[in-house]
Amino acid sequence: RESSAQAVVSTQSTGVPKFVVEEKEKEEERSTKPLRVGESDFQTQLLQYEDASALLKYMKDMATPTIDLELQSLSPMDGGSHDLVMRFLEFLITAHTLKTSFDLAQAYTNVFLKYNRRYLMEEGSLREKLSTLRDLHKDQWRKLQRKCQEVVCVTNFLKNVAL
Repeated sequence: RESSAQAVVSTQSTGVPKFVVEEKEKEEERSTKPLRVGESDFQTQLLQYEDASALLKYMKDMATPTIDLELQSLSPMDGGSHDLVMRFLEFLITAHTLKTSFDLAQAYTNVFLKYNRRYLMEEGSLREKLSTLRDLHKDQWRKLQRKCQEVVCVTNFLKNVAL
């Protein structure tokens, strides 16, 4: 028995065949920016923080999608402000300097850069802070690589001694 399944795909009646689905997807992509009114609690905390470890603890208690949305909406292009971007960069620098939650600072840095890279590249006044963050990042990775190498050396030594 043969069964035929027909797929119904709507098209527009123009000179060039186009699927209607493509245009709907493009419209959805354009309208996916978060809509916010006023400052969020996170933005208020960010602008007023004096202790980076307290802000780091505050962010640890936030849900991952909330952090994602908050970091996405820091730049002026997405409803934030230059001050918010500057303060978050200062926070990241301090968080990397504290050396207490390397993995969190790294994750926040990656998400922040993912959503705000266009604004950061266009805004020349943030280059110095970005350079500082980059240098701290490189330094921490070098130290981490050295520690890993030390562990490998000690492990090899103990393995050879035990034989």
